[in-house]
Amino acid sequence: MDGVERQLANQALLEMSRQVEVLTGELRRLRGEFDQLQHELERARTQQRDQYVDLDTRLRAAEAALAAAQSGLPPGGPEAEYQAAFNLLKDGRYDEAATALRDFVARHPRHELAPNALYWLGEAHYVRRDYPAALAAFETLLRDYPGTRKAPDALLKAGYSQQELRRPGAARALLTRLVEEYPGTEAAAEAQARLESLPPGGG
Repeated sequence: MDGVERQLANQALLEMSRQVEVLTGELRRLRGEFDQLQHELERARTQQRDQYVDLDTRLRAAEAALAAAQSGLPPGGPEAEYQAAFNLLKDGRYDEAATALRDFVARHPRHELAPNALYWLGEAHYVRRDYPAALAAFETLLRDYPGTRKAPDALLKAGYSQQELRRPGAARALLTRLVEEYPGTEAAAEAQARLESLPPGGG
């Protein structure tokens, strides 16, 4: 009886050991599946976050483009706005160009392109023979942005505008100032040639 009991006990131990191994293997498998699920969940969260960021970026860009379209401004900032106004001038759409250039200066008075915008605003008026408006633009440039790259050209066209307004004395003063302040420039050479054609004296 003792031998039979020992044999039964051994069989029970073996069966328990086998069951433990089976359960251990099952636990190991479940842990592997759990780790994989965690990894996939994290990857899904990352993808979702990236998609959200991408969507948010595209929505912001669309909102900015819509706001620019509603305001009548081209997208791309002040430089693009200036270029659009300049393109209107090149296309001969002088009224639209004048409005766009005037608005640019009003919105961006401290931008480095503001003197250029004022100069081309004056040109837009000058080509339409609106000499008082042209003169006002050139004088604003000279007053608010002295010494800038467009100053010699503004002096020249201000002198021309005064001549067109039949003010030879004022024209001569501006052209003489240009020759004295900006010698050696192309604008000064043109001013000198125009001075020689002006009647002597004031007026």
